[in-house]
Amino acid sequence: MSMFLNIPTSLFYNREVSGYDIENKSLNELAIRIFDCENNSICISYIEKWLVSQIADNLADTTYRMERIDAAIQRMYITPQISVNELSSIACLSKKQFERLFHSFVGINPKEYTRIVRFQKALAQMQHQAGKEINQAQIAYVSGYADQSHFIREFKKFCGYTPVSLLKVSNPYSDLFTNPV
Repeated sequence: MSMFLNIPTSLFYNREVSGYDIENKSLNELAIRIFDCENNSICISYIEKWLVSQIADNLADTTYRMERIDAAIQRMYITPQISVNELSSIACLSKKQFERLFHSFVGINPKEYTRIVRFQKALAQMQHQAGKEINQAQIAYVSGYADQSHFIREFKKFCGYTPVSLLKVSNPYSDLFTNPV
């Protein structure tokens, strides 16, 4: 969203927003052209041209900033217990700049995102141990939790179940750490 509208993604978090409420002149002009258009192929062409023009206008600066955030996110996947200070150092930004830029691109703050990464990593560990008795302490350690009680508490906040009770009602599946077939 931020690439096309030059507006932080976080402004759309948990909200339903009409395109007209954004007050973007070029987007409003596009809407008028599409509204008056009767041919779907021409409408699609208008939309594609608008999207490409928006990317071209923002590409150089945005690409550089996205690479910084991507480097930090890739590090989170490897080391989910990493601190925001270390992530900001990886991105070569001050902590405040990093948090602001991360929030702008991802839509949530880096600390919340690392919580999601830890949860997804735990799900992946449980997924790969399907059918076996799980060692919660080992999963907690590998997933980046401080200890087993931290793991269980956070796990329950995310899905409403403790790890053991989740196994009784379903098979764990990590969207983040499972490669599609």
